[in-house]
Amino acid sequence: MTEVHHEDVAAYALGLLGADDRAAFERHLEGCAACAGEVGSFAAMGDLMRGVHPDDLLPHPQDPEVESLLVRRAAAERRRRGLHRAVMTAAACLVVAAGVFLAASSLTRGPNPDSVHSPAAALLLTGRTYDVSDPSTGVSGRVGLEDKGWGTHVALELRGVKGPLQCRLMAVGDDGRSEVVASWGVPDKGYGVPGAPDPLLLHGATSLTQDDLNHFTIQTMDGRILATVAV
Repeated sequence: MTEVHHEDVAAYALGLLGADDRAAFERHLEGCAACAGEVGSFAAMGDLMRGVHPDDLLPHPQDPEVESLLVRRAAAERRRRGLHRAVMTAAACLVVAAGVFLAASSLTRGPNPDSVHSPAAALLLTGRTYDVSDPSTGVSGRVGLEDKGWGTHVALELRGVKGPLQCRLMAVGDDGRSEVVASWGVPDKGYGVPGAPDPLLLHGATSLTQDDLNHFTIQTMDGRILATVAV
């Protein structure tokens, strides 16, 4: 087996090792954090050296500035890296600002642990969504869908329902087949109504694919339809 030395990090980063030695050193890097950390700095030096033509290192009496070639190249590299750091810093600030905005929004809406970071909330943001509103019952909401290999992941946001009730979300296919996606209990105070403004958020699943789905029904356990969502 090829013997590996920590001192080989420079030769590895500059591409000076043979195939066997390079493979051996790469295995060494997997367990040596110190060498892994040094590879980047030596690699940057290698990029700088590869940008220098051999003729540039020869004396040119007609060009008194040739001796500062490496210095100028190094300065240009530092400027490039400084710009990269500035862009990455700006991007990081945007991410932090977005997080602060979401946190502030959740506080102004009141304490609802399901309104942020739940699978249902995430699916309603990223999936295909369908809105529903039934004037006769006062129920409104949104259904979110996501294709899965086994069927469809379904999320529901529900407002305007008062309790006490036992409800379920039914998925109905083009062929008339129906499946229970989820079921839940509505407390006396309800969801998305005066005195209880937060909506119900939940998620479930159906074996029906999105192409096979026709509609969803939000209904009570005794079969009373609260709303229908066509898809």
